[in-house]
Amino acid sequence: MSNKTDQFKGVALCLSGIILISPDSLLLRLINADVWTLVFYRGGLSALGLILITSVLDRPQGWRRLFSIGRHGITVAVIFAVGSLCFVFAIMNTAVANALVIMSVSPLIAALLSHFIFHEPITLRTWLAAVIIVIGLALVFSGSMEGGGTAGDLAALAVSFSLAFNFVMIRKHRAISMIPAMAWSGTLVCLVAWPFATPTSVHGQALTFMLLLGLVIVPVSIALITLSPRYISAPEASLIMRLEALLAPLWVWLVLGEIPSQQTLIGGSLIIATLVGLSIATLYSGPARTP
Repeated sequence: MSNKTDQFKGVALCLSGIILISPDSLLLRLINADVWTLVFYRGGLSALGLILITSVLDRPQGWRRLFSIGRHGITVAVIFAVGSLCFVFAIMNTAVANALVIMSVSPLIAALLSHFIFHEPITLRTWLAAVIIVIGLALVFSGSMEGGGTAGDLAALAVSFSLAFNFVMIRKHRAISMIPAMAWSGTLVCLVAWPFATPTSVHGQALTFMLLLGLVIVPVSIALITLSPRYISAPEASLIMRLEALLAPLWVWLVLGEIPSQQTLIGGSLIIATLVGLSIATLYSGPARTP
C-alpha cells in the first residue's frame, strides 16, 4: 500500500508541475517584451518564489540551505542560468513546438554525456533511440531553415545540453539541493540581464502575466517536479515530462493560432514517440541506466 501511495504521490507531483509549467511559453509570447527584460523578470521573480518555497519546505533550516549548496550546486545554478536565457530566446525566435520538441531530448543527451564523460554503460536501445532522434531533429531544423527560426532552434538545443549537463551533475552529486540551486540560478540570470533590460516597458496586463509567471508558475512547478523523484523512478518522471512538449504548443495554438510546420509535426512525433518508447523500455527492464 505504501509503495502505491508513494507512486501516486510522485505521479501527482510531477504531473501537476508539468501542467502548471506548460503555459510558460504562451505567457512569454503574450507579454511580448524583449528577451533581456523577460529574462530579468522571469529570473528575479522566480528566485523570490523559490526562496519562499525553500524557507517553508525546509524550515527551520531553509535559509541555511540557500547558502550551503556547495561548488557543485553553484555549477548547476550557473548552467541552469545559461539554459534559462537560451530558453527565453528560443521561445521568442522559433515556433514553440520546435523549441519544446528539441528541449525534450535532454534526458537522452544526458545518457550520452554520462557515457562519454563518466564511462557509464549504455544500452543498445539508447544508441538506436539516439539515431532516430537525430533524424527527427534534422526534420525539425529543416522546417526552421525555411521559416527563419534556426537561431531559436539552436538556442533550444543549447537548453537541452544545459539540462542534460545538470542531470549528470545531480546524479553524480546527489547532495545538491535543487530548489536552492534554482533560486540562485534565477538570481544570477536576473543580475546578468539587468543592465540590458527595460523593466518599465512591462505594464498593465503584461505585468500581471509576468507576476503570475515569475512568482507562481515557474517556482511552484520547479518545486513540484523536483520533489517527484523522491517517490517515482527516473523513467516514470521522464514519461510524464514528455507531456510538456505536447501541452505548451497546444496552448499557443489555441490562443495565438501558431501552427507547427509539417516537418516539425513529423520530426516531433518521431522524437516524442522514441523518447516515450525508450522510457517504457527502461522502466520495464530493471534499474534505469539513463537519467
